[in-house]
Amino acid sequence: MGKICLRICCALALVVFVSASQACAGDGGSRTADMLVQAGGRNVAWMKSLHDTLPVCKVSIPGTHDSGTVKGGPMLKTQSTNIPAQLQQGIRAFDIRLEKKNGKLGVFHSHAFQDIYWEDDVLPAFIGFLQAHPSEVLIVSLKKEGGESQDYASLLSVSLSIPAHQRYFVMDFRPELTVWDCRGKILFLHRDYVMDDYPGAACVGWKDNSTCLLTLRNRDGKEGCVLLEDEYQYESGKDAGKKTDVSIRNLERISAEPVSSRQWGITFVSATGLPLGTPKVFADKVNGPVADYLKKQGKRNCGIVFIDFVGEPGGKALVEYLIDSNVCAK
Repeated sequence: MGKICLRICCALALVVFVSASQACAGDGGSRTADMLVQAGGRNVAWMKSLHDTLPVCKVSIPGTHDSGTVKGGPMLKTQSTNIPAQLQQGIRAFDIRLEKKNGKLGVFHSHAFQDIYWEDDVLPAFIGFLQAHPSEVLIVSLKKEGGESQDYASLLSVSLSIPAHQRYFVMDFRPELTVWDCRGKILFLHRDYVMDDYPGAACVGWKDNSTCLLTLRNRDGKEGCVLLEDEYQYESGKDAGKKTDVSIRNLERISAEPVSSRQWGITFVSATGLPLGTPKVFADKVNGPVADYLKKQGKRNCGIVFIDFVGEPGGKALVEYLIDSNVCAK
């Protein structure tokens, strides 16, 4: 009899949970199905719950710094999970560094080739994911990691000019882009010249190792502004507290933007302080405290946040908070 009562109570609780989730999601869809999946895949389509009219700049978007770097030893490795696994975890912003290798664009971090190529592995993974999950939006920052600028531009422009690919691209950046405008598509942020008729936005004024105001410019000259924090170079891992502070300050500025503002925000919580302050040392000391702070303060509208080691406990906690902060986003 006790077991029967327990089952009835659990069923009632589930009904209440489902009803509350659907009410929260409104017309924009529901996260209920995803929330009921086992932990590893519950965030595979978390953007379903976002209202179509929500500006993308008002979404908290977890991303990975040096997304493809799972090799290179302690001084260069920035992730413990590959890009397909990151997509399943809920990562929606990617930092891709490319250099010519074997007639294609290889993914690199400094001199370390990651044994994957943009044309064969990375772009197909993004497009395949969007085909399976058309509710999602991807932000992809592209940067030349080494080699000749002409090689980078000519090779990348080929993949970006294929009509079958372009249907999955946000061709024209606007600061007021909505979730509806970008569903099932990739918004590219170009840190280096690729082509005159580029999809997405060119990054103008991205200062190295600094916090600054960045300009995003579309191919017609229309511009948007970004509150950017990309301070990554420190003396050693002892400076992790400083990195935590600068990241939190930028996240506070982004979150405090008025509802009517269409200013974007990008925060890198990643850093290094070699030889002892490896990316992993900083990730272990920064990710958790930043997640704890955001949760304690109930911060929302955090913008794009690039993170190292999202597969580790601190990284997972930060990713989860950013995703969950969007529930019932208007």
